Amino acid sequence: MTIPCTILIPTKDRPNLLRRAVKSALDAAPDNSEVIVIDDKSNPPAQIVLEEFDDPRLVCLVNGDKGGAAAARNLGMKSAKGEVVFFLDDDDEFLADYCREILGNVVPNHPGLAYGFSAYLVSSKKPDGRTEDTIENNKLDQGIISDTAPFRRRICGFGMGFWIKRDVFEELGPIDEAMATNEDTEYLCRLIDAGKAGWFSAKPGVRVHQHSAQTAATELGHVTSRIQSADRAQSFLTIFQRYQRLMHSDKQARQHIARRYIKLATKSGMLRESWKFAGTLPNLSERLSARYYALINFTAYRLSGKHSKA
Repeated sequence: MTIPCTILIPTKDRPNLLRRAVKSALDAAPDNSEVIVIDDKSNPPAQIVLEEFDDPRLVCLVNGDKGGAAAARNLGMKSAKGEVVFFLDDDDEFLADYCREILGNVVPNHPGLAYGFSAYLVSSKKPDGRTEDTIENNKLDQGIISDTAPFRRRICGFGMGFWIKRDVFEELGPIDEAMATNEDTEYLCRLIDAGKAGWFSAKPGVRVHQHSAQTAATELGHVTSRIQSADRAQSFLTIFQRYQRLMHSDKQARQHIARRYIKLATKSGMLRESWKFAGTLPNLSERLSARYYALINFTAYRLSGKHSKA
């Protein structure tokens, strides 16, 4: 019997895209599984959009006062019954065999796994109306993710076919709802810091859709396009400060998170803060490199007009 799973889809103000995501989830989910849509106070309500689906596996919850994708996913996790929980964004879609491959082959044959993610297709529309898919594969080999793999390859967005065993999530705790963005990077750092084993599927498991101008006019845009650079910088600073053991022991992790903070901070005009942060790095070469990176980025943003104090 296939391992039961839950597919979580947080949604807000994307009725047409939600239909596509839900259809793909129902097609991908085994019969003994469930698909939970968590409505973050959409207009129209997601429940109305979902009335066209006559499937007992489909459940719709309404997010409470907190709002946001992190709170929505946490609410969904509280209701999830599946042994394995998949995350799907409401503007994307699962590819047909992905969930069944994880549940039927990967998890049963590798009981020590805690989580995983996959390569994915980026779907974009060309000026002539054609849709073109491009594979993004994180440059990892199929299988258990090695501790020696580059750190930036070992982390993923929740939209990259991410899945996690429900008991592991309960052990490590909920997604950080206080983070405006990059809560997925924080959670992957949490998994790595806890020594949890992950799996990478080299075959694409999800199709990620780029939003066209026409789509953006009727559906809510991507979160990162609505978050200011200063808030995004703060999220990376929080990660750096929270996972000091990981930052100390893994040079690649330290450099990746530090550079992400510096890039976004300098984009927001925070050169002084970036300079001070660089001074906290553990050795002279890293401190000098980080300060040079801060100066280069700050100057480039000022010259390009992309610098913003917002």
